[in-house]
Amino acid sequence: MVWFKVFGWQENPLDVRPNSELIGLEGQEEQLRNHIDKGEVCFLNGLTGSGKSSLLKRMQEEMTGHKFIYLDAQDLPPGFNLEEELKKKRSFFDMITFKKFPSKEPVLIIDEFQDTDPDLILEARGKWESSYDRKIKSIIVAQISRSLKNVTASFKERLGNRVIQTRTLDDEEMKEILRIRLNARGKNIYNKLHSETLNLLVACADGNPRRLLEYTDYIFDFHHRKFGKNNPLITNRTYMVSYWGAKEILGLYSVNVSQYKYLESEKKKRNYKSFERKFKKNERELLLYLLPKPLSYKALAAKCKMTEHQVRAFVTSLRKKGAIVDAGTKNRKKILAVSNHVKRLTVKV
Repeated sequence: MVWFKVFGWQENPLDVRPNSELIGLEGQEEQLRNHIDKGEVCFLNGLTGSGKSSLLKRMQEEMTGHKFIYLDAQDLPPGFNLEEELKKKRSFFDMITFKKFPSKEPVLIIDEFQDTDPDLILEARGKWESSYDRKIKSIIVAQISRSLKNVTASFKERLGNRVIQTRTLDDEEMKEILRIRLNARGKNIYNKLHSETLNLLVACADGNPRRLLEYTDYIFDFHHRKFGKNNPLITNRTYMVSYWGAKEILGLYSVNVSQYKYLESEKKKRNYKSFERKFKKNERELLLYLLPKPLSYKALAAKCKMTEHQVRAFVTSLRKKGAIVDAGTKNRKKILAVSNHVKRLTVKV
């Protein structure tokens, strides 16, 4: 028996496959929904494990008025026929009323877009932009790289700046993912992880939700296999996975555990308890200008009375501290926002 069934789950709550219960991608979800509603081509970009597939899964579950055609470009068979694939998406009512294509507006998703056959791209574009025979309402392309190399200049022109980037989650958002996954269906094993263990897991995952789930699964799986029926997570109510225990387990799986040290974290708690202590004066001023609402680099520079180059330098530094995150685009300009962590700190000021 696997570890999660011992706790009463039929499926692994830490499964790394796409999950539509999103944390920290609300802005990206709104952008993607808007592009679909407007019938546009857009580009979903982000690192492996950053939530692209989960975001696409949520769209398919939430936007029931559309018929989604999901294609993984890496797995398409030779001779794939897009028109035949569209026909397969017809409902029973569509078929008995002799419709050739789905009556619900089709949305085409091409994942791993870098491996897409250029002929397929041309065909998809033709079925999207045709004014008299439009069979596709919207096209979403998704890949890890920010560079689209297998498309024509005219396709890039059609795409414009409709690029949605998944972002790195802050520490509290990462913990919230585990809190939700491990406290569900009447079961709660989130409280079996010591606070310093959570900090270690978050630091090792480095803002990547998939790695966070994977590393946490290592810990529970290790306890189950090592202790069996004597697993202290089950037999001992007060037992918690300590920082030192988690560090040793992750090390067995070759996870880089050097990114977080317990004693250093305690020192940080003592030295940086407030907003004023954590950020320098100029950094605090910039964050406070950004706190009421997201702003572009240019707008932020005007408020801070700095050059745009100076603002970019501050933003780079603040990103490393987890203080600033991307909030999408507006009028083709990147918009910046303060992280949830900073919002919580400023409440105490």
